[in-house]
Amino acid sequence: MRRLTFITTLLLSSLFWVCPTRAGGDTIVVVVNKDVQSGNLDRNTLRPIFQVIKQQWANGNGVVPFNLPEDSQIRRDFDQAVLGLSPEYVARYWIDKKIRGDTHPPKKLPSPEAVARAVAHTPGAIGYVLADDVTPALKVVAKIQNGKVVPP
Repeated sequence: MRRLTFITTLLLSSLFWVCPTRAGGDTIVVVVNKDVQSGNLDRNTLRPIFQVIKQQWANGNGVVPFNLPEDSQIRRDFDQAVLGLSPEYVARYWIDKKIRGDTHPPKKLPSPEAVARAVAHTPGAIGYVLADDVTPALKVVAKIQNGKVVPP
């Protein structure tokens, strides 16, 4: 009887086990192509890059930003920290830009792994991924910690 109670308790407790999500448990880092001539970047530099206002690096080469899908928790955390906007306001921002005939949003890729590959293979590229997705072909220029942009 004790064994049955133990097994039942164990099974029931496993129903309430919460696995941490990757976005909540891992650090988000901002990465650039390893050939980008840039030091660490702060929020005041990142914001116009991801709003596609700043379109060139200091050396004149083009900036190519990559985003994750709107429903990604990593994207929501990044947008809140860098742009200071909720998902609804980010969507309104891009609708307004489209109506005015302004620039298009950064290219959207399906996963952090896809962003890491694209940034690694695209001159001038910048994106954000989880720290676990960083490869030698990428250079970390900032990280998101406690909802704020901080040096890596």
